[in-house]
Amino acid sequence: MLDYDALHCLSEVLRYGSFDKGAQALHLTQSAVSQKIKRLELHLGSPVLVRTKPLKATPLGQQLLAHIQRVNVLEDELSARTGISDEASPLSIAINNDVLATWFSDVMARFSFRRSNPVHIFNADQTQTRTLLQQGKVMGCISQTGTPITGGESARLGNMNYQLYASPAFIARYLTKGLSPNEVFSSPGLLYDEFDVALLTQYQSECLGVAPTLKHCHWYPSSYGFLQMAVAGVAWALLPVLQVKNEVASGQLVPLFPDKHLAVSLFWHWIELESDALGELSQCIKDVAKKQLS
Repeated sequence: MLDYDALHCLSEVLRYGSFDKGAQALHLTQSAVSQKIKRLELHLGSPVLVRTKPLKATPLGQQLLAHIQRVNVLEDELSARTGISDEASPLSIAINNDVLATWFSDVMARFSFRRSNPVHIFNADQTQTRTLLQQGKVMGCISQTGTPITGGESARLGNMNYQLYASPAFIARYLTKGLSPNEVFSSPGLLYDEFDVALLTQYQSECLGVAPTLKHCHWYPSSYGFLQMAVAGVAWALLPVLQVKNEVASGQLVPLFPDKHLAVSLFWHWIELESDALGELSQCIKDVAKKQLS
């Protein structure tokens, strides 16, 4: 029989990345949490944690994490249907920066009117979110990969469209010889992080037919700051069309190649679970995406 109290401790120390912070969230001492997990490992005959900073789950720990998340949601559904408890379990999901910066607040607004479940969002690139779902760290994710994981389902949401933008001041300063790809990519640009490299190089090769180049790019890992840097004339940036509607309308940003956009397909993935809360969150995501994506 599994020790579900210990599994809950495992879930929290992995959520916060350390015994100390996990213990604080559980209102227990670090020693008590550590002992519970040690007893769990002795009972199972195998480690569930890799003692690094931050803490990581072993393959067995990943399976246990996925299991306890499912149990928590099922208990929540039972409580709601029987009136045993008014508490609602959190729903953990993984979402990428551009979705968070554009339309996911509408999802949260819709869902909050229907359910009281807290939503815990892990921020990760759309190429990495599905891995978090496979590892059992989350119950759902938005990914650019459509194939569902084992024990899960997926639904296509639509395309997130990207264009290359710069401010009029930037164009006047750096692009006086014209808006050719060579001139643009010889001037300062922006990258969000290492995962953004793939998106920009895909745009360069597929939309403009040029060899990928990144040597003039600043790295600036903030969705809000990314947009502000472009508006301020620091650099050009590849941005979601949804994110810059106001800035384009007001003339603060100009699409450098108006007829060239990169369409990135997005998919919602979720684990197969009889959960009304997860089902309603899924429906909210599909409804909002239908209105916002192409």
